[in-house]
Amino acid sequence: MSKIAIACFAALALHVYAASNGIVRFPMKRNEKTFAEVVASIQKRTARHALTANVNASRSRLPVHDFEDMSYTCSIQVGTPGQLMEVLFDTGSSNVWLPGKEFGSHHVYIHADSSSYKADGRDFDIQYGSGPVSGFLSADDFDFGGVSLKGFTFAEVNDVSGLGQMYTGGKMDGIVGMAFSSIAQNQLVAPIEAIANSRQLADNVFAFYLESGTNSELVFGGVDSKHYTGDFTYVDLNAETYWQVGVTTMMLGSANLGTGENAIVDSGTSLIAGPQDDVQAIAEALRADTSQGVLIVECDRMAGMPDLKFTLGQGANFVLKVSEMVIQRQGNQCVLGMQPSPEPLWILGDVFMRKYYVKFDYGKKQMGFALSAASSSSATVVV
Repeated sequence: MSKIAIACFAALALHVYAASNGIVRFPMKRNEKTFAEVVASIQKRTARHALTANVNASRSRLPVHDFEDMSYTCSIQVGTPGQLMEVLFDTGSSNVWLPGKEFGSHHVYIHADSSSYKADGRDFDIQYGSGPVSGFLSADDFDFGGVSLKGFTFAEVNDVSGLGQMYTGGKMDGIVGMAFSSIAQNQLVAPIEAIANSRQLADNVFAFYLESGTNSELVFGGVDSKHYTGDFTYVDLNAETYWQVGVTTMMLGSANLGTGENAIVDSGTSLIAGPQDDVQAIAEALRADTSQGVLIVECDRMAGMPDLKFTLGQGANFVLKVSEMVIQRQGNQCVLGMQPSPEPLWILGDVFMRKYYVKFDYGKKQMGFALSAASSSSATVVV
């Protein structure tokens, strides 16, 4: 499966605050990137996840670190005593990996410094669209802002050359995959299944609140009513691999772009990615410049552009205005957060998740969608 990533992550702030209800919050720092750098990063980006091998009572919060509205990371602790790691919680993969050696300024997991480390030693290789990473398996204790996993098996990575500048130039140390165990490499148990099996949470759900400011947050065990408005609309999963649902119809204004496809909601993808023919049709309808995969429109024409509407599952409609897909602007040029993918499916990444607050319900195998409090739009989910 092809996916998109941009190597843009937040700088880390180390102050920790605990609210009276026991929820742990970490402050976030947001950085900026120039118009030219955003365009260049999109042009250079290749598909991120191509996992070819495996496609057949309490509540806890982790603050999410926003870097120029393009990607989000969280701080976790690994080992005993805890070693700080900055990770991407990725609903489009199912393994955990951390750097086991120095790669520039990244944090390094040192298993010799952890009294809870257990050796495994099996080889680990995972193939992303942009290249492989590899290393070996180990086990240690993890703390996700109050949700703990004891003796959890993960990968110590010692070769990230396949990711190139996407990794070495970013602040992300590793990845925590939040999809299902069925697509995990080495037939490992995915973190979300391990959390569910541990019975730590009153409700085996998690939810992302992504915004352009400094209040983005990942919540385990429930949702935060301050993060959304209105009610949730629930859509059943049609696979237990990625967080995948069916796309009943896809509309741009009154134009039907097709039916019978699938969509995955992916916190690890910065943009919205769709089948090449569909994205090309959207670009032509919007009169967008599509040079090297970058969709750029004239900002002053957006008010008259048609809305994009996804109908998911049995008839839940989710609308995005063109203005809500803008990730950068300069003068009268607006870069849209959409890119073609060679795969016959839609990938609803952070651009979609800033508009809609998403509840990932592992227990009921469904996703709930509500209008995010961060959204400047008055649009609602229509069932």
